[in-house]
Amino acid sequence: MIVRFCRTILLICLLCAVAAPAFAQPETPPNSIIEGLVVGISEGDLITVNSFGTEIKVRLYGIATPQTAKVDKFTGWSKPGQPYAEEAFRALSLKVLHQMVRVDIRRTVVLQQDREQRQFALAVVYLDGRNINLEMVAEGWAWAYKKLVTGPDFHAYLFAERRARARRVGLWDQDAPQPPWEFKPKLRVNPRHYSP
Repeated sequence: MIVRFCRTILLICLLCAVAAPAFAQPETPPNSIIEGLVVGISEGDLITVNSFGTEIKVRLYGIATPQTAKVDKFTGWSKPGQPYAEEAFRALSLKVLHQMVRVDIRRTVVLQQDREQRQFALAVVYLDGRNINLEMVAEGWAWAYKKLVTGPDFHAYLFAERRARARRVGLWDQDAPQPPWEFKPKLRVNPRHYSP
């Protein structure tokens, strides 16, 4: 009886010793959540949210939409866009533009381009409890961006993309759509800006 009691105590001590490091680690801070009005859409996965007078650029977490065409009115330089970029832009606009949304910020990203620094929040956008990021993938307007989506979200986004592909909705109506991270557009010059 005493031997069995000692074994039980020893087992409990071993379990506590193994589990102690897990409990000793500090908790990761919770995600920041803000609410605000969507005042602009730049791409099918990039919005501007006004929260109490501060405008925040928000890139939709876990997704990537086709790139839209870019034109610089002053220099005449332009970059072509991808198929379905305008449709993805329009779909996101119809969902959230001029709507109050909840933004669950996963992290803040700073990009350095030339001498300009751009900062944006990588976040999940919710409208009336709906995950707008996931809707964009499920409706075929975006890829699940596997490089950035993690944890329990990974399977939900991947499943939504597979269903959209199988149903051939949105950009999946094409035979082999090119993901935006592989798209390398060539710059074009408008000859009107450089006439003699």
